[in-house]
Amino acid sequence: MKTKIAIVLVLIAAVVAIALYNHQTKEEVPAKTEAIATTSPIERDDFISLYVDLELIAEKAGIGTAAYEVARDSVLKSHGVSINDVTAMLAIADGKPEEWAEIWERILDELEARKAALAEPDSTAIH
Repeated sequence: MKTKIAIVLVLIAAVVAIALYNHQTKEEVPAKTEAIATTSPIERDDFISLYVDLELIAEKAGIGTAAYEVARDSVLKSHGVSINDVTAMLAIADGKPEEWAEIWERILDELEARKAALAEPDSTAIH
């Protein structure tokens, strides 16, 4: 339970960092397809995957570091979205608590699954 609370706190910190960064930048990228609401720039599954990617790099590089910013920009580009798209998605989701709760559960589940997969030793590794 403490692990899930810690993960949620880290995720919230990542959201705040993304929102603060977005406030400082004004880049524009064309929006993607629908998701939570008709004006959402990112599909729900894409957002969950993106958010998990960002959380994993935040844990590795540390939010606000140069390494994090380079990795974050690379992840955003690979997903075909901008930081503005992420912020727009977060704003839309904040207005729909039931859907947001479901998204958070899926983010936590995906994060846990990816961390478990990363922790498993590679059976092809030489000892």
